[in-house]
Amino acid sequence: MREEDAAAPAVLLVCDYSLRYLGGAQTAFLRQAEALAGEGVRVVVLAPDADVLATSATDADAERHPIVTVAPPRRGTIPVLDLPLLGRAHDLEPLVAATIRRHRVGAIIVHSEFALAAAALEVGRRLNVPTLHTVHTFFWRAPLALAAFAPVVTGVHRSLTGIREGDRFTGSHPLNNALRTMTLRVAQRSGIVLSPSRHQAEALRAAGAGRVEAFSNVAQPLRATDPSVGGAVQLLWVARFAPEKRLEVALDAMRIVVDRIGPDRVHLDVAGGAHRPVPGVTFHGAVAGERVGELMDAADAALITSLGFDNQPMVALEAFAHGRPVIVSDPVLATEFGDAAIGTPTPDAAGLAELILRVEADRSLLDAPRAGALAYARDRQPAAHVAGLQALIDSVR
Repeated sequence: MREEDAAAPAVLLVCDYSLRYLGGAQTAFLRQAEALAGEGVRVVVLAPDADVLATSATDADAERHPIVTVAPPRRGTIPVLDLPLLGRAHDLEPLVAATIRRHRVGAIIVHSEFALAAAALEVGRRLNVPTLHTVHTFFWRAPLALAAFAPVVTGVHRSLTGIREGDRFTGSHPLNNALRTMTLRVAQRSGIVLSPSRHQAEALRAAGAGRVEAFSNVAQPLRATDPSVGGAVQLLWVARFAPEKRLEVALDAMRIVVDRIGPDRVHLDVAGGAHRPVPGVTFHGAVAGERVGELMDAADAALITSLGFDNQPMVALEAFAHGRPVIVSDPVLATEFGDAAIGTPTPDAAGLAELILRVEADRSLLDAPRAGALAYARDRQPAAHVAGLQALIDSVR
């Protein structure tokens, strides 16, 4: 008998996105894999470029908590989305089934909405393996000018996943509706839908996604450091350079702040992007995760300037693990993060600048949110995350 045959069932984690690019979904995916393995759960990762897990882990980590990786063959890349093209779900089902049988998989958790995820959910249904779907983005947002491309999005998704039936989302313009319908129809094929935030969970339930549980992504181990005393207020902006993240709101706010009190009393670090001549702002270009941690330790707070888009930004969990609160433009995120966040009075640059100026005048405004940040991260540590996940799996099984 093989050793794994006698062991507890494995958890299969599935993602359509390349793991070589660490966006929010991939970061959450990898941290969940590491958390499960760290708690002694056998983990199998099925995703494009899954081999990065093996190369990123130390030899000691790999020996203590091995994660099996399976990378489906790539057939190209879907333009614009930069999504690995893996073929149709029907063609991927044999690979999924073989992976489940070979590694004695007892639960499947998908983190995406395309062919590989659809194949995993269908095979899980046929083999009576519990399935969970973590939705990272239900609030897809595309420019109204591209609304005419909605039939193309629907057709491509139908072709890749084989999903032709299910509810439709109708609350926005045609392209947004098509994108959210894409997520909704995959979610409806899962035993449980997991939403890292309460507000997205409510939206998914209202759309008809079925059983939806608000279940946070896993936070990094606590590594809080004391903030610096004196000097300029240090702020940090970390996100994809995409319109929905609204970097310009942060930059415009800094222009207002500098006009009011000069360039030396507040400083903003931006992780990523090319340098621009904005007073009081440093652009660091592409940075590794370790460097983001260093910038977080040097900051008094992190900025999140998106509005109506984000679910649970991973930069918030990173900030909280470092004992740093977040300043948010979105009132929904302010409610979501509770005591760990400070909401701006208005979601525009003027509102952000007003709050920054108040913090600069009285840094004690950050004391209570700093304690709230640590409490938020403490409740979402790997051991608690894995225990909660296993309880959800057992509820489906």
